[in-house]
Amino acid sequence: MVSKPRMQCPLCNERLERDADIEEHLLSQHEPRELASEIASEWEAEEFAGTE
Repeated sequence: MVSKPRMQCPLCNERLERDADIEEHLLSQHEPRELASEIASEWEAEEFAGTE
């Protein structure tokens, strides 16, 4: 039987339980500023990729 790999939080790299909710983890374990910073960094990486 094939099973899904455990999800890993992109901020803290913690491996979550198989039945864990990533949204719940992000909201309960990370500060709003940390979440906003990660989103902004991802956006900048995509927006400015290859423009150097």
